[in-house]
Amino acid sequence: MKSGHFITGMLYLAFALRLSFSCTTAQQSISNKNLMEKETIHKSIIRDFYRRAVGEGDLAFAEQLIADDYIQHSTAVKPGKAGLLEALAYMKQMPKPPTTSAPFMRLIAEGDYVVTNMSFGWAGKQKAVIDLFRFRNGQIVEHWDAIADQPENSLNGHALMDGSLPAETSEQTGLNKAKVADFMESVFMHRQVDKLPEFVADTLIQHRPEIANGRSGLLTYLQKQPDQQRVDSVLRIIAEGDFVVVQSSGTWQQKPTVFYDVFRLEDKRIVEHWGLK
Repeated sequence: MKSGHFITGMLYLAFALRLSFSCTTAQQSISNKNLMEKETIHKSIIRDFYRRAVGEGDLAFAEQLIADDYIQHSTAVKPGKAGLLEALAYMKQMPKPPTTSAPFMRLIAEGDYVVTNMSFGWAGKQKAVIDLFRFRNGQIVEHWDAIADQPENSLNGHALMDGSLPAETSEQTGLNKAKVADFMESVFMHRQVDKLPEFVADTLIQHRPEIANGRSGLLTYLQKQPDQQRVDSVLRIIAEGDFVVVQSSGTWQQKPTVFYDVFRLEDKRIVEHWGLK
């Protein structure tokens, strides 16, 4: 990801989010978790991070929000807390975009992690972004991301990032998380494609442009592209309700790559799939 694209994209997104979200009070301590779930507080903090730190250039707020030992995995920003503050200061000086429109945004939280799934227009392109944040004691301590342009051609005809939001009820979170963990190990790591019906609905809605819709589309991709994508290790799985996010490492076209896959489940089957790398 180019640093210029990262900065201008984040700036546009921040101004758009200012139109989309009402003001929240993110400076809440995790000690208030008796009144509010930890995940809800973390989501509120991330919303305020985009609105205040990025969109309004509130560096004092960012200084409080970002941990001193902050770890940055995005190559578009210099390392550490100082690097992020420098990027935010630079964005504060950039001209505001002439027009903005409300972006798509999905928040998925579990424990100390928040994942954002976003889509927004920039310079005539539709961008899709996945951000992964790790919290500690109410501060952001680590960040990973992936960004891609919506391609002109797709085997499934769907947007890279859109769709529904996590279900409010979370009774199935643990079961869905375990199901996706087994799916990743069996199908993507060990290529046991005969097990696909155990995990994936026949009517799978696919958003990765190189994969066609349906369970048959995923089967064709796995059979015809054995060396295109290789998953060697699952790094993290974050789940909320019917959504499960997997961060994994491996190779894409023989180059080391980190993959971000988002799955939506119904009745113990994967019914929708998004992914960036």
